[in-house]
Amino acid sequence: MPLSEHQSGQHPPHHPNASLSALLLDFAEKFTNERVRVRDITDSLGQRSFGFILLIFALPNSLPIIGIPGVSTITGLPMLLVAAQMALGHQRVYLPRWIADSSILTVNFQALIFKAVPWLRRIEKLMKPRIAFLTHGSAERWLGAFCVLLAFLLALPIPFGNLLPALGILFIALGLIESDGVCVLAGLAIGITAWVFLSGLIWVAVQTIITMLDHLV
Repeated sequence: MPLSEHQSGQHPPHHPNASLSALLLDFAEKFTNERVRVRDITDSLGQRSFGFILLIFALPNSLPIIGIPGVSTITGLPMLLVAAQMALGHQRVYLPRWIADSSILTVNFQALIFKAVPWLRRIEKLMKPRIAFLTHGSAERWLGAFCVLLAFLLALPIPFGNLLPALGILFIALGLIESDGVCVLAGLAIGITAWVFLSGLIWVAVQTIITMLDHLV
């Protein structure tokens, strides 16, 4: 469903050259509704929302936390949808209603942003616009297609198989948000490693099953 413009509450003005931390902080300080929906955030970020949504869905999988069953599948499917739209060259994000209308209390969102902004600012100090051809134009579509492959891996129920694909998407998303081609390259390297590692893991598993069947016969 298209993300319609939010009619109530306040949206901060768009600043194409502003950092992600500045945009999020401005949004959190000026938003007046009781709850913040995903659509409110994406509307405020505009074109940057592709990278931002990929980032927020990749983040839970980027933490080496064990014992949260199904989280990679739950977050992998929305990332697959967003990355596919990016690959197709969409100018804005289109999300199903159940994702777009997901919300949290504004006070909780503000607390989260106020805690995250100092961390984001430290990361942003290491990032800068560079290798522009990797973050603009047709490159965004190719990166979207690559993220589709990583999101597909992420959505598969492979034990311990979500960390590398999520990290690949995370670095690509940060690179797109900050126009940092070096960060994008890091994401591509991690993503390729994820495919090689998981392909090898699947091959070993298949060979093990075949060997076991041969012994049974």
